Amino acid sequence: MLLVAMMPLFAVAQQLTQYTQYVFNHFSVNPAVAGSKDCLDVRLGFRKQWTGFDGAPTTGWASVHGTITAKGKPFQKNKHGVGVFMESDNAGNWGYTRMVGAYAYHMQMSRDYYLSLGFFGGAQQMKFDHGEATTVQPNDPALNGRSAVVVIPEITPGIWAYTKVAWAGMAMHQMLGNTIKNMGIDSHLARQFMLSAGYKYRIARKTALIPSMLAKFSKGGPPALDINAMVEWNRKFSIGAGYRNGDAVTFLMKVPFAKYFQLGYSYDVTTSKLRVAGNNTHEIILAITPCGPDDASKRAISCPAFD
Repeated sequence: MLLVAMMPLFAVAQQLTQYTQYVFNHFSVNPAVAGSKDCLDVRLGFRKQWTGFDGAPTTGWASVHGTITAKGKPFQKNKHGVGVFMESDNAGNWGYTRMVGAYAYHMQMSRDYYLSLGFFGGAQQMKFDHGEATTVQPNDPALNGRSAVVVIPEITPGIWAYTKVAWAGMAMHQMLGNTIKNMGIDSHLARQFMLSAGYKYRIARKTALIPSMLAKFSKGGPPALDINAMVEWNRKFSIGAGYRNGDAVTFLMKVPFAKYFQLGYSYDVTTSKLRVAGNNTHEIILAITPCGPDDASKRAISCPAFD
């Protein structure tokens, strides 16, 4: 009996989408980010991984989050954040769509320091295309009588600490460790811990250096570490580079336009053996943050380092 080619990936390796621009997309990593800005934050993204590799992951996502503010009280010491994150990922015969809501409670620890606790809660639909599967023998029992679609619940807790110049956080994805039954060989989703941190060093009046890291740990797979460094000018334009252990060298940039819009783009140069079949990855993010000119004076942290 021969399992489909993507089964080993599903069982022990990358079960969650990886993002190169995690600094520009922190809400996808940690639910406690919801409401960290007092104005609405909308992000749309697309990622094409390992271009040229047949069946390589392709991901699209959208998110929105903001703060619940009492009427007539734009500034509050402690605040509530809410949001929604939607994601669709396809890789070979496999694919999933997830939609989760987020809630976070932000506590002001001191004048410029916040700590927030939050969680994602929702569902994930996993799908498998039997018609595209190739097996050694007809009527392979790994596929026969198996479902093409499975829906499972999802909960992801997170903690997030941030100031004007730094951030650090941890989230536990796939906390329920759901068993996936009746889809190929029964398997389960491994709990995955994501740790992130970064700091903004002022190196000139209008220029800052922002080093950051994102570490991922899960049972049955090797640790993954992303290390990035970006140079930011005038709190608007950013350019940088990074490295993902055992996978790729990355290049990133972010540019603002039309007052409330920002565009992020990253390019990964694959360094693993996969470079033979697909040696690059493209990722693009559009951010819409309609913060008015008066909003800054009403916020304890008007421009977080991870914006």
